Amino acid sequence: MCDLKRALFKDIINVFVSIPKGLAVTVKNWFFTRPAVTELYPEERRELPERYRGVPSLPVDPVTGRSRCIACGACARICPEQIIKVVPEKGEDPKDRKPAEFTIDISRCMWCGLCSEVCPKDCLKPARDFELACYKREDMIYKLEDLMRLGGILKPEPETEDKKEN
Repeated sequence: MCDLKRALFKDIINVFVSIPKGLAVTVKNWFFTRPAVTELYPEERRELPERYRGVPSLPVDPVTGRSRCIACGACARICPEQIIKVVPEKGEDPKDRKPAEFTIDISRCMWCGLCSEVCPKDCLKPARDFELACYKREDMIYKLEDLMRLGGILKPEPETEDKKEN
């Protein structure tokens, strides 16, 4: 019985100590001693970091007007979630391969970036878009057109001295 009375007494003392501690933290953050950190999101958008890894996308090559993807399927094989499906287009010239179908299920993507690293043509790039909310799970499956829209136009690579000499 004596232990029960001691525990009750400690709890009562703890109440009188913890409430002022909590109020002190609130008052410290409530006054004008700290700057406001509120962001007006839709109107003012935050600048994304340079190395932001977003949804894998297929930028469009401005010269050809299509993605540089050759439908090799390396991205689909390395994907740990197995969410990428690539179906090559049947053509006569094997050098002119392109995907007939290219889909990524964004709802299961973990943004690891392995697909971008393994791509031999360096055509899979992380998109700079983070607003991916939708109402249906079917809308999270991005097809070739969606991935090209997300990727935008491929920026030309800066010329190196080796390219200038040739």
